[in-house]
Order: sequence, then C-alpha cells, then structure tokens
Amino acid sequence: MDLAILGGTFDPVHSGHLQIAKAVSNLLSVRVCCVPSNIPPHKSSTMATPEQRLTMLRLAVSEHPELYVDDLELKRGDRSFTLETLKTFRRRLGPAPRLYFILGMDAYLSLPSWLGWQQILDYVHLVVCRRETDQVPSPPLLALETSHQVETTSMLKAKPHGGLFFVDNTALPISSTEIRKHIEKKDDPSALLDPGVYAYILQEQLYAVS
Repeated sequence: MDLAILGGTFDPVHSGHLQIAKAVSNLLSVRVCCVPSNIPPHKSSTMATPEQRLTMLRLAVSEHPELYVDDLELKRGDRSFTLETLKTFRRRLGPAPRLYFILGMDAYLSLPSWLGWQQILDYVHLVVCRRETDQVPSPPLLALETSHQVETTSMLKAKPHGGLFFVDNTALPISSTEIRKHIEKKDDPSALLDPGVYAYILQEQLYAVS
C-alpha cells in the first residue's frame, strides 16, 4: 500500500499541517502518516512535552480517516533523523509500494543541512508544498531539481521512489511559532487550530506565560 509521511515537531499541530496532509492525500490517493519528532536536530527542545504533542496530533487527525499518527520517533528517543525514519518505513512497506515524504518550503530549502539528505530519494519521493518565497534554492537543490524533478503525478507514480514533485497553493501562511506567540499574548488562535487541539491547549495551559 502506498503511503505519504508528514513529519514535524507539531508544537502545536495547526490547520496548515492538516491542509497540507489532506491536499497530498487527495492528490496522490494515499493515506498520510503524521510522525512527530522527538528532538529535532536543528532545535534544542520543544515547548510541549512529547506526550502532549502526540495527544494534540491524535486529536487533530481523529476526524480525518485519511490521516493517522505514528510515534516511532518518540519511542526511538534522542534526536530524530529523517533518514532513519524513512528507512524504517521502507523496510515496513517493502520495495514495491510508493512512499512519499512531504516537505514544506522552508524545510525543503534547508534540506542540504540534513544528515544524509542525498540518500533520501533512495527510499522515498519528495513532495514539496511550494509557496512564495524570496529565498533562492542552493546549488545542491538546483542540481537535485535538474536530476529528479517530475512534472506530473503519473510520472511520480511510475516508480516507488526517487522523484521530486512540487505542489502549488497548498501551504497556509501559518506557523506553530506564530500560534505560540498568539497564546503568549492572550490573543485567540482558535481559527488556526482544530477545536479539540485548542481545548487541550487551554486545559493543559500550554504555551501561556505564567
């Protein structure tokens, strides 16, 4: 069975994450597995605990049968390296199914700083949710686009891995950082969050300055 993966800290999970996941699910006719990271390599910590982030993510996807959550990075502990996670999913699926890894534009632009990033396409297709940005892709990314980019979903589906595909107009201009700032300032971020997630944030008094 083909599968798409969306990773992140989800601190907290917000409407932008859900929109990207649902858009890719519809486009490629796949379920999307949301994988919360334990400690991201580029961050020293998260504000919510792993258990709280996992709970919020499960609440967020509960009404969307095309989405589900896997806590393998939390169980693995320590820093979460994407390549190790993708290898695990590929081992589970076997060599034939198509496996897609979803990236937002910021994550894609930082890809050359990831451990073993050149090996990622040995396991998955990259699906990048493109949005307007002034930042120009680095030479390694431009080389990746030249050698691996495909223009249609049919071309992407022709192989189990190895393609780079851009999806336009999927990413809402929302960030978890922005939501945490709203909560800090006692602004109402409920329009940017799943109602169950927002209720949980209030219950746990997450992100508020004491």
